[in-house]
Amino acid sequence: MIQRVRTVIVDDEPRIRRGIERLVQSCGEEWHVVGVYSDGQEAYDAIINQVEEVDVLITDVQMPVMDGLTLIQHLKKTKPRLFPFIISGYDDFLYVQTALREGAVDYILKPIDREKFKLQLKTVQEKVIEARKEREKIGEIEERALILTHEKQLQLLMEITWKDAMDLSLLEWTRQFPEGTYSLIHIGIDHTSAKTQSFSPEDWGGWNDVIKKLITDLLDDHSTHWIWKDSLHASWLLIKDTTPTALEQLCITLKTSVQRQTPFTVSIALGNEFSDLTLLVNIKDELRSTLQYRMIQGGNKIFRTEMLKHVSYNKVIEVPPSIYKWAEETVEAMEHGEEAAIRSLRQFFNELKDVLSPFVIQESVRYLSIRIINKWIKSDGFKELPLLLEEAFSIAEDSSHFNHLKKETERWVMNMLKKQAAFQNDQTDPIRQAKEWILKHIGDNITIKKIANHVHLNSTYFCEYFKNQTGETVLDYVTNERLKVAKELLSHTDLKIYDIASKVGYQDTKYFSRLFKQWTGQLPSQYRDTHEFFVKK
Repeated sequence: MIQRVRTVIVDDEPRIRRGIERLVQSCGEEWHVVGVYSDGQEAYDAIINQVEEVDVLITDVQMPVMDGLTLIQHLKKTKPRLFPFIISGYDDFLYVQTALREGAVDYILKPIDREKFKLQLKTVQEKVIEARKEREKIGEIEERALILTHEKQLQLLMEITWKDAMDLSLLEWTRQFPEGTYSLIHIGIDHTSAKTQSFSPEDWGGWNDVIKKLITDLLDDHSTHWIWKDSLHASWLLIKDTTPTALEQLCITLKTSVQRQTPFTVSIALGNEFSDLTLLVNIKDELRSTLQYRMIQGGNKIFRTEMLKHVSYNKVIEVPPSIYKWAEETVEAMEHGEEAAIRSLRQFFNELKDVLSPFVIQESVRYLSIRIINKWIKSDGFKELPLLLEEAFSIAEDSSHFNHLKKETERWVMNMLKKQAAFQNDQTDPIRQAKEWILKHIGDNITIKKIANHVHLNSTYFCEYFKNQTGETVLDYVTNERLKVAKELLSHTDLKIYDIASKVGYQDTKYFSRLFKQWTGQLPSQYRDTHEFFVKK
């Protein structure tokens, strides 16, 4: 692609202007004359208002209205990348000195020597191209710096929104952001359809990207903003220097766009403007709390933090006694099967349906889930306890509608019933299951926790149970089984000692040899010499 040198010619004599223009054009298609003017003022006005950038200015010195030196002086204030080129009939050192001081790249006397002029233009062209390359490099560096700065700011924002509290000494992070007025928005995906509930984490990641693009497309190109995830189903948007009206319209348009272009809807929590970024720590908590009202009022709405003014936070955990009662009834009913559990659980939600505080509803569901897990944890423990609690609490926090909360909680309780049944069935012979698993993974990294998790037992209890039932420790059993396999490989294969060690789970060959001798009285090489049955080729 040809890099054209955009050129302006200024001379008060028409014949000379045309001659210079022809000379410039004769230097090749790289030269492009974008303007020809008769005096400095006319040229100045045109260059200042011209959209296309000008690279080279070829100008006479003495002209009416504005002379060439004054033109150069004025243009340099706003067009520092311009290369001025003086052509004059005045062979005066003062003119030359002033022209060079003002930034002229050359000074040519009339009449013009055509060949010399072309050589001088060639030199100017090289300077223009070199200057462009430098600007491109600088632009790339500045762009990368902006991207890195933005990424660093995003990391800070994610850290701030993930933490529950932050010491005042850590609030220096706000200095990483420009001064201005900010608005924070919390966007939560509503779970309303059976289709969306079957989405995988990868599906949700894709839809989150779609929403992020919708937000970016809606925002003005010049708006400074940051978008980051809060969870799999929620995102944050921080916008700098926007009006309340524009922000309101953005939320309305985004809500409509998501409904039209995705299989679900979103609810949006919107707060007041703030200029002190240290307030973001508190504002994000207010927005999260505000978004919980969709559980009562339904999703696909815009909620404002003013709703929290009438909330008495000291009453959040004051759950009505009737709800506690039916939570306990549900826990007990689970001992009698699925039908009994569902009947009690539905009565539990009948008591909850008239509650007007989303925080009381959340606290009630959390209480129920904790009581269910506490009831079952007494049976030697579950390996999935942290995940079960996280799932239960996530249902309470992310549900966009009361009916969705009810349905998801019922699904969770039924899943717990299935886990309990599977746990009880697996308990019939945990030793046999443990031994089978060990033999299957003899060459892998085997830990007590992995074995105990496989048989759904607490690690400490499993070790004691295994020793009581077999008369040996888990470590002794694993070591003995590994060395049995090692003996077989030593006597029936020509594998190297280090390969055999790796196949039975020992990455350190020296440790394997030392352990083998400790258990068998011989080094692996000695054992092979006395028990070699394979036929060498």
